[in-house]
Amino acid sequence: MDEHKKKAVKLMFEKTAAALSKNGFKADISNDKKEAAGKIISLIGEGKKVGMGGSITMAELGLPEMISAKNTLYVHKPSMTQDERRKTWLSCMDSDFYLASPQAVTMDGKLVFIDGTGNRCAALTWGPRHIILAAGFNKIVSSLDEARIRMREKAAIPNNIRLGKKNPCVLTGKCEDCSSPERICNIVTEIWKKPKITEYSVFLINEELGY
Repeated sequence: MDEHKKKAVKLMFEKTAAALSKNGFKADISNDKKEAAGKIISLIGEGKKVGMGGSITMAELGLPEMISAKNTLYVHKPSMTQDERRKTWLSCMDSDFYLASPQAVTMDGKLVFIDGTGNRCAALTWGPRHIILAAGFNKIVSSLDEARIRMREKAAIPNNIRLGKKNPCVLTGKCEDCSSPERICNIVTEIWKKPKITEYSVFLINEELGY
């Protein structure tokens, strides 16, 4: 990205961060992945219980490896049985920190997520003591309407492809609002204001990250 585009994104981030702060979230702007990862690792510290959703953004930041080196990390893996996944998800609910990436962040400071099972949406709304969210500039949208379109048309389709799902969207390239047994778009969570007893830190990163 050239310097002019970076400056334009920064202006967008500043407006979004101000709106997030007004809604009760702690908001931070980072120039790149390395800067953001360093801030997140510093915030978590050592010896903590950390839960994480299946986030491409967090993987691109290199956080699973960095966190697990000095903390207990709970994250489900494809090889797990359903009982093992459930146990991991319940551990995430009781973590000190829970990390994820929203499908969209609106410029008026709202956070939007979509899930297949609901374990991530559950952890994002209650349970963990501190929620850490990271989003690249590609996830910033102007409104909730745009967020709802983005999560279905921009985020869900590549995620279906990544997971090897046999859903109609991987063939047509657009959301078909299917009834497939492998559907991963079942639960939508919109967080408009900070829930009362949970801390939220949102890191806006001036790079294109995740889906």
